[in-house]
Amino acid sequence: MPDLGGIWASFASSAPVQFSVRFFGLYLVALYLAMVFWTVRDAQHRTENPILPYVAGVVVVVLNVLGLFVYLIVRPRETLHEAYERQLAEESLLAEAEQRAVCPSCKERVDSEFLVCPTCRTRLRRACPSCARLIKPEWTICPYCAKTSDDRDSMAHIGTGRSSAVEQARPAMTRETSFARERGVERAPKATTTTEER
Repeated sequence: MPDLGGIWASFASSAPVQFSVRFFGLYLVALYLAMVFWTVRDAQHRTENPILPYVAGVVVVVLNVLGLFVYLIVRPRETLHEAYERQLAEESLLAEAEQRAVCPSCKERVDSEFLVCPTCRTRLRRACPSCARLIKPEWTICPYCAKTSDDRDSMAHIGTGRSSAVEQARPAMTRETSFARERGVERAPKATTTTEER
C-alpha cells in the first residue's frame, strides 16, 4: 500500500507547488490591501469629513469582504464632484429662469422684443428715435447711440398742457353757455328780426 502521507509531503514540498502557494498568498494580500485602499479613496471622494474615510477603511480591515459590502450599502450616493456638477446645473437652470423676461404688471412671460405686453397691454419697450433700437420706457438716454431722448417727457408735457388748456377752456365754455341760456330770450327775437328783414 503506497504511503499517502509521503506522497502528499513530497507533492507539497515541490518547487512548483510552493511557488503557486506563495503567489496565491501574495495575490490575496494585494487584493486585501487594494480593497482597503479603494474604500478609503472612495470615501474621500464622497464626503468632506476627514475621519470617515479612515473609519470605513478600518471596517473593511476588520470585517474584510463583509465590511466592503457594508460600506457599499451605507456610502453616499454621489461623489463630491458629481454633487458640485449637479449644483452648478441647478444654479444655471435657476439663472436661466430668472433671465426670462416677464411683464412687470401681470408677471406673464414676454419676449425681449415686445413693445407692449399682449396680456395686460403694459408698455415694455420703446424705439429710440435716433437708432430705432428697443430701449426701456424709463430710460432717458439710449445706451446704444448715446442719444438723449426727451420724447416721453415732452409728450407728457404736451399732454398735460393740452389737458390743462382744455380744463381752462371748460369753465369759459360753461360760463358762455350759462350766459347764453340766460339771454336766450333776448337772442331769439333778434334772430327772428334778422330773418324777417331778409
